Amino acid sequence: MKHVDLLRALGLAFVFSGSAGAGTAQEAAPPLQAQAEEIIARTSGDWSVVAWSITQEEPLFYINGSTPLVPASNNKIFTAIWALDELGPDYRFETDLLTVGPIEDGVLQGDVIIRGSGDPSFGYPPHFKGGVFVEDPMTPLRKMAEGLAAEGVRVVAGGVVGDPTIFDAILVGPSWPNDTGAGAAQYAPRVSGLPFQRNMVWVEVTAPDNGDPPLVQLDPPVEAIPVVGNLQLGGGRALAVREPNQDTIRVRGSVNGRGPHRFGVGVADPALLTADALRHALVEAGIEVRGGARIGETPEGAKVVHRHVSIPVAMMIPLLSRHSDNFFAEHLWKAAAASAIGVGSYPRGGPASALHFIAKAHVPAGQLYQFDGSGLSNYSRASAHALVQALVYADHQLYSELWHDALAVAGERGGTLARLYRNTPAEGNLHAKTGYIRGVRTLSGYVTAKNGELIAFSFLYNGGNTGGARGAQEELGVLLAEYLSVERSVDPSGDAGDPLR
Repeated sequence: MKHVDLLRALGLAFVFSGSAGAGTAQEAAPPLQAQAEEIIARTSGDWSVVAWSITQEEPLFYINGSTPLVPASNNKIFTAIWALDELGPDYRFETDLLTVGPIEDGVLQGDVIIRGSGDPSFGYPPHFKGGVFVEDPMTPLRKMAEGLAAEGVRVVAGGVVGDPTIFDAILVGPSWPNDTGAGAAQYAPRVSGLPFQRNMVWVEVTAPDNGDPPLVQLDPPVEAIPVVGNLQLGGGRALAVREPNQDTIRVRGSVNGRGPHRFGVGVADPALLTADALRHALVEAGIEVRGGARIGETPEGAKVVHRHVSIPVAMMIPLLSRHSDNFFAEHLWKAAAASAIGVGSYPRGGPASALHFIAKAHVPAGQLYQFDGSGLSNYSRASAHALVQALVYADHQLYSELWHDALAVAGERGGTLARLYRNTPAEGNLHAKTGYIRGVRTLSGYVTAKNGELIAFSFLYNGGNTGGARGAQEELGVLLAEYLSVERSVDPSGDAGDPLR
């Protein structure tokens, strides 16, 4: 890839982005500049918009391309590419069962430890993403219990320790939206180095036949998660909630029928959930555990008894790209940070990812900063230029086919673009990552023009009219899909007016 040519051409195009028609007679504007400016002018707000022909290595339009805006879930583009670069498509997370102390007459004279590496697929609920996760979430923990029993252990004199220290202790991303409930919401659970079952528990409510008050239990039936029920029989609705700064789940309201009625709630301390779920699996397997579940670090000399390996990263990328799964995005981002700098850290991960893309994809300094992996944080910033640089870079990597296939496809079921671009030349062609949080609407990806050119694009909008922005982004996508190239006249030296050199 000719990185210098890309920077020069986009820098030249920048001359035309200050205002419509700002170029000189010697400097021809990119061919779709005027049409793109007209489209976005109808929606007030802040725009950063770039389209780049990968085939011709030339810009098609460039409007405020170097202006960093809130990217929302377009942030996941950087996360996915960083994970593919740093971890690799074939990388598999490891979750270990370890023992501390000798085994004497079937009694382990110490603790059992479960140590994580941030595997978001560990015990993942199969009904969330059909076709990938087919096992009961407890299956990997039951296999660990079988492994411990095979060592001759019938009693654990200590307790079960969960070790999440591959990641830092910050479990919620900076400035996540209020409706995440600080990790209580299903769409944005907390982030841990020792995740399990999407870091959620299921609250099941059943109404007995004899008219007694409804029964409340957890799935899995862990003891470390406090639950308080205040339910009645009858009409209305029931809720299971956890306040942002509390660990107790409160169930209130009323239920009709026997049920069970199920409510998913993100837990306050995912590693404690994992450790207690393992404790339940051990007891279920006939192993007595005399201590409780707690959080701690793995001591030196601990013996690995069983190792669970995850599905490969290649199978996880579509979950954060096509399905925009925040849970996978956050864990893959922190895992990439752990690989790069030794710990999965929100404060240290942002600079590490920025340096990665500056070095690898030649993203201009100051045009990318990730405060989290998903884009839920409205502190994160990226320019359309930075996103296009990353997209062009990914297209030239060995994992290019995997990456393209992982993105949502316009008009196709099973992704975030299912309802967009229908009955247009972009349908079944444009494939991209969507993004939305309050006041933000973004779309970045690829489309093939009528003449066969592969185009990388990024349409970022911050403002109060996200509905209008969505319509404008559809128009821009169709504009690119319908494009037939013409003779371009771009200064080959790229020296004049280049702000990026």
